[in-house]
This record gives sequence, structure tokens and C-alpha cells, in this order.
Amino acid sequence: MSRFRAALAWLCGGHAVVAGCCWLLLQIPEANAWMLAASLAVAVAAVWVAGVVEMTGVLALGISGPMSAALKTSIRRAGLIVFPLAVFAGAWFPAGAAAEWFARNAGQIDAWIIVKIGWTRTAWIHGGLAWAFAFVRYGIGTSLAVALLGALAADGLRGFASRWVQSGFAWKRLLTISLALLAGIWLPWQLAYWRPASLPPTWVQPAFAASKLFAWYVAGNLAWAVVLRTAPRRP
Repeated sequence: MSRFRAALAWLCGGHAVVAGCCWLLLQIPEANAWMLAASLAVAVAAVWVAGVVEMTGVLALGISGPMSAALKTSIRRAGLIVFPLAVFAGAWFPAGAAAEWFARNAGQIDAWIIVKIGWTRTAWIHGGLAWAFAFVRYGIGTSLAVALLGALAADGLRGFASRWVQSGFAWKRLLTISLALLAGIWLPWQLAYWRPASLPPTWVQPAFAASKLFAWYVAGNLAWAVVLRTAPRRP
């Protein structure tokens, strides 16, 4: 459990640095070639830092040994994170495009169902499809990306030869990842705009908002630590 707490603290700090890099990227005005070059440098740095953060986390949670050893390995292989990101994008964008197509054509689909099947209540169909597309984007996409991330972090490019695809589709891993993302990220997001009506219009309101955002941030990192822990273990 102490290793898990250390990894959670690492993820909380590391993701803050990644967020800082993204914020810096948004502050650079792309007014000339030098600014474009600076934007590119910051973007590359953000991806590399993300690689260090995620690979160190997955190694610390999946391999016995000191955190320093996981960090050294991650520094050497951080750039390989572009491959898990590409795998995630390969699930995210097609599923998102399909979801948008169904949303645009919902009326025609309803009409076809009424004519061909006779059903008039189709809300459950559209709701089910929305959850199915979300499962492909977040569940399957994340599971495959994390499985590949763990393989590349442990074995470098030789990780491509591992059974990461089969591991990514393992139903227990998919279930764990889906529940972690639902409980740690989706559910807290539903409370993003909630606050007690009895809060006085003083410093208490911003303090409550800051506390809520901090709790949400920690919950999200906790959920992500659980996700990283599902990566295939190495001895």
C-alpha cells in the first residue's frame, strides 16, 4: 500500500507539471516562426513529461523495486508514449465519429425503427448506443493504451512483440478500468457545478470551490493509478 500511495503522490505532482506545460503552450502567441517553434518545443516537452509521469507510474505499480529505478527507465523510454497515445486515438476518433453520425441521424433512425419494427419508444436505444460508444472510447481505448504503455515501459520497443492486444481486451481489466473511470472521473464531474445553497457569498464560496476541485483532482489521479495498476505485470 505504501508503494501505491507513493505512486499516487507521483501522479498528482506529475500531472500538475503536464498541466502546467499545456497552460504554457496556450500562452504562447503564434505570431511568427519563432513563436511557432517555441510552441512546438513546449508541446514536445509536454508529451515527454507525460511519458515520464505515466511510465514511472506504471512501472512503480507493476514492478518490484525502488521508484528511482522506475524513473530512470522512464526517462530513457518516455518518448515511446506516442504509441499508446496513437492507440487511444485509434479508438477515440472513430467511435466519436460514429457517435456523432448517430446523433445527427437520430430522427431518421427513429423513423426507420417505427416503420420496420413498430417501436415508438427509442430513447433507450440511443442511450444504450451512447454508453456503448463511450465504452469503446474510454474503456477499450484506455485498456489497449495502458496495456501497450506497460509493455513499452518494461521492455522498450520489444514490448510490441508482447501480447498487449490480448491483454487489453481481457474482460476483468476492461471492467476494472471502466469502473475506475466512472467512479473517479465521470461521477465527480457530475458534481462539478454543485454547491450547497446555504453557502454565504463570502470567501467561503471560492474556498469550497477550490476544495472541491482539489478533491476531484485527487480522485481522478486515484482512479488513474488504479487504471495503471491493471497494466500487465512484470517480475
